[in-house]
Amino acid sequence: MRCGGIFSVYRTDHQQHKLNTLINQHLERQSLLRHLAQKSLTAAAHALDDSDLSDDASVLAGFNTQQRATFRLGVRAAPLLFGFCLFIAEQSLADRVSRLLFFTREGEFFYQVFKRVFPNGRITQDALPPATILEVSRLATFSGSLKSLSIEEMMRLWRLYSSQSIFALGKSLGIDPGLLAGACGRCAIALEEIIIRPWQDERVHRLFSDPEFKELLTHKIHTDRSAALAYFEQQGIGDAGASLGVVDIGWRGTIQDNLALMMPGNRFCGYYLGLQRFLNAQPSNCLKRAYGPNANHDLLFSHLLDAVSPLEMLCNSPHGSVMGYDRQSDGKVQAIRLSESSERAIHADTIRHFQDGVLFGCGFWADQANDHEMRSTDLRETACTIWSDLITKPERQISEAYTALNHNDVFGVGRFVDKKVVPSPAKLLYGLISPADRREVILYIKQTQWMPGLWHRSDLTVAHKAILAVALATGRAYKHARMWIHHHLLDKRNNR
Repeated sequence: MRCGGIFSVYRTDHQQHKLNTLINQHLERQSLLRHLAQKSLTAAAHALDDSDLSDDASVLAGFNTQQRATFRLGVRAAPLLFGFCLFIAEQSLADRVSRLLFFTREGEFFYQVFKRVFPNGRITQDALPPATILEVSRLATFSGSLKSLSIEEMMRLWRLYSSQSIFALGKSLGIDPGLLAGACGRCAIALEEIIIRPWQDERVHRLFSDPEFKELLTHKIHTDRSAALAYFEQQGIGDAGASLGVVDIGWRGTIQDNLALMMPGNRFCGYYLGLQRFLNAQPSNCLKRAYGPNANHDLLFSHLLDAVSPLEMLCNSPHGSVMGYDRQSDGKVQAIRLSESSERAIHADTIRHFQDGVLFGCGFWADQANDHEMRSTDLRETACTIWSDLITKPERQISEAYTALNHNDVFGVGRFVDKKVVPSPAKLLYGLISPADRREVILYIKQTQWMPGLWHRSDLTVAHKAILAVALATGRAYKHARMWIHHHLLDKRNNR
């Protein structure tokens, strides 16, 4: 017994020693990261002051005070994108993918960062898969991914948008909604009527049996699939059993699903900043990983998914959204892109300076990576803290840029959404008793969810902002409750 007691004490001391070692290593790593972050800001300050001597002289020359502040914000945010690129590189090697496809629009910026972090296409001694930008969008790939025109297939869209008009449905399928007016009239559906749970509406079932409606949309599905597959083939992506890595910002990997359904012979490994809980069944040839929060696995850092559109704006491209694919007279297929003027102006005035700061910072961090043997996991906590700061403590110039945004929500909603427009106090109150007003308020909450940015607005009264904040907080609480139920109650039920 004495020997057993001595052995027990030894084990306890040994475990405590291991724990202390891990804690000390973590603290040392965090201290190093803080030191490097400060060095990157110092380097940025020197570059801004001596832009004529900098490699980035053409970018930094002539910055005004606000542009300098936005550039420095990008430098501070660099570890988030640097860690993400390390994560992409590590996972692409682990998953043995043959190519990396960076999805438009945010992927265009991620591609620039990736090339800045890995200019020689290598991580340590390992060659990385070749990387390229792929022009895609949910709108451009959804119609072509449908197996047929049916209520069951359309559930992939309606699980994401449970209230939708036939006008928005037509826009989401890339077809002129006016062409559907005749069929809608025969089924007693107003083209712009918001239908709650369309799959349960008898009129919608009649519409999907209407010969003219079926012919129009079936032709559209086949045409879109043919054009999309021709474009992918042109980019060297055939359905030939390849293992492909895809990179996007998030949030459910719908574009990856669409490609996987169109090319079932390939395996698609998705690398995302964050992932919301999946609402649709996942294709068997899909694998999805997140560097930040993944609500499909746990609730760690899940608050970062409350307001994702500000981060989308910061990572956006000025080149517009892909609306579809067009066959040229020479047989080549070209992506059709729609660029909105206010988006281009916001990018030129604000976002590009943030992105230039990120690129500058990532160049600094890349120089330090080998010396300090950094891995993406070392930076994950810091990266998520930076992400949190960007959305919970936004700089005024970022909030103002977001408010001026005219956001492309054609897929699902059927239109661009002007972020300046908010429900009036009267509509917010009428929403308590009026179903139509309530739907409009709920749509605003779903499309915004960014309370911190609201308080920087000078065009709204304090009372109006307070009422909007209550509405947003209520929506967030409802969302968090559903996530908690999903992760805890359903898990318990499954483990019985």
